[in-house]
Amino acid sequence: MTSLNTQHYDSLRFSSSPPSPSPSLDFSFVSPPSPGPDRDVSLYASHPGRSQPYLCYSGSSSRDKRCNALHGTHSPHRASGGNRAPQTGKSMKFLPRLWDALSSPTRKARRQTARRKPYALPSNISYADLQPLDGEEGELIDEACFVERCDAPQSPRKLIDFLSRLPPEIAVYLLCFLDLSSVIACQRVSRTWNVLANDNAVWRELFYRRQGWDIDLDRAIARGWTPPPFEGLSESPTSLTPPESPRNPTPKHSTYSERTSSSVGLPVDTHGVRARPLVHIPSFRHAPSPWSPERTSDAHLPLTASMNVPLFLPWRELYQTRYALDARWASSAPQTMHLRGHADSVYCLEFDSKRIISGSRDQTIKVWDIRTGRCLGTFNGHYGSVLCLKFEKDWDIKGDGTKGFIVSGSSDRRACVWDIWIGEGGEVHAEVRAVLKGHLDGVLDLRVDEQWIVSCSKDTKIRVWNRETLDLHRTLTGHEGPVNAIGLQNGFIVSASGDTKMMLWDIERGTCLRTFDGHDRGLACIEFKDNYIVSGSSDCTIKVWDAMTGECLRTLVGHDALVRALALDPASGRLVSASYDKVVKVWDLRTGRKVQQFKHHHLGHIFDVKFDIHRIVSTSHDQRIVVLDFTQDLDTALFT
Repeated sequence: MTSLNTQHYDSLRFSSSPPSPSPSLDFSFVSPPSPGPDRDVSLYASHPGRSQPYLCYSGSSSRDKRCNALHGTHSPHRASGGNRAPQTGKSMKFLPRLWDALSSPTRKARRQTARRKPYALPSNISYADLQPLDGEEGELIDEACFVERCDAPQSPRKLIDFLSRLPPEIAVYLLCFLDLSSVIACQRVSRTWNVLANDNAVWRELFYRRQGWDIDLDRAIARGWTPPPFEGLSESPTSLTPPESPRNPTPKHSTYSERTSSSVGLPVDTHGVRARPLVHIPSFRHAPSPWSPERTSDAHLPLTASMNVPLFLPWRELYQTRYALDARWASSAPQTMHLRGHADSVYCLEFDSKRIISGSRDQTIKVWDIRTGRCLGTFNGHYGSVLCLKFEKDWDIKGDGTKGFIVSGSSDRRACVWDIWIGEGGEVHAEVRAVLKGHLDGVLDLRVDEQWIVSCSKDTKIRVWNRETLDLHRTLTGHEGPVNAIGLQNGFIVSASGDTKMMLWDIERGTCLRTFDGHDRGLACIEFKDNYIVSGSSDCTIKVWDAMTGECLRTLVGHDALVRALALDPASGRLVSASYDKVVKVWDLRTGRKVQQFKHHHLGHIFDVKFDIHRIVSTSHDQRIVVLDFTQDLDTALFT
């Protein structure tokens, strides 16, 4: 089938009170209506082998609509002995009727204009700008879902369900262009439409249009998650075929997604035969409704976002679960778990899908099971407080025995690089591989990527180390006070200092590219992801900056004391902050609105906070680690 133009499918959304339908389909073998002012036609289609086009009239009574041969002039009224349009095959009947259903007035309007002479449509009207019809939602759905037969004008009026006439692959392909509200409307049209609208391909497309939604199947399987057994729908389109189409029965098979292969394996039918793979439905670029939380730009959606995930997953259930999880972040109280074991203040933490690693003033590093809270290991190697740490997340999912690593910074002026591995009983072991020396005072923050280890210190210096060789690559100087926090991304560093300044550095050239001024007092924390820089200060404010231009986008006000820690997820637009006021706040980064706050979980100053889609984890002067879990009773193993 000729490829479809995705830009012309906004008219297929069946949300409440849509704009008046206008011709919007773009088939390469269909020509638009003639520009002549006295021709009331909705479609021209050239018939192979004939020089004259055939057309289907609109604007008159449904009983008067039929296909006629065009011989210079035309008359849409039925006349005795009139020449009927030759039968040119199912496609030449179906496509004009589909066009007519999408472009004609509603049923009520047709009843009012029945027996009237068709009128010529003005050529200067922009139908896309017309106001939506009032109170006609049901009529519009009826018009979009059913078209009238044109092969038997003398018979009583009959409607054809055009979507059920299409092959399931094409029907599902068309539904993949719709937004959530339109898909839900399609589910209520008929049993056939309900089956097609529930197809996995449709819901996978809806899932990946949502801002910040993604899954990690490999990690989930490595953590013990088992894919659900593949279960096809109870009824196939065959049993739901309308009675008026016995000459073109739908082949006996299940829906599109049941016959599609995946990266994990092909589903098996009832006879034990593996289904044949079909062409993958690509990710579509549609313009979501202004109120829709779907992705608003192509920049957020990778070209292969939904190509690397199997179609057999229960995508509708995944959508519902993720939607419920997001709702809990905005309104529900999470389940709380307290981890106790450190003998003094807990200054820093990091976590992945299985473990929490924390550093304390008691000079130890501890590893915890994130679900049970059990301590899996304690490491000693520093001679002062462990002020910061980073580790390789989920290093053990490869299953090849590879060791992970931790980098920790301390008030003893050293940064230690550790090897870490899992013992036979599930306990975690670690040993110091190397010590990075050079700072003249306590190491306050660390960042690590594939190439660099970057540390900052109370001595006002920033040091850059080669991650592979652990050699010192460069020292950056320019701040006049302690460098309390740093951010690292794509060869650039952002540093935040007690001198109230924030600076952007190029690692390769060793130069300062820009200085950000805006806070009234010293900076305590920073996050640098995508084009966002977020800074927290002892002036109790949070500022969001554009890294490219240096412009301050907004200032978030709400904390009553020094903002000590920040965590940012640009994909979802979620920002979490922690303060010495003992409160953790969740913000919408794009609007600056406070979404939720959590009080009374800590008894002292909060020193660090991290989060993912499942939970928020924070540490405090009260020697405790608090886990706020939003996933109770939900299977969220696939989500990232």
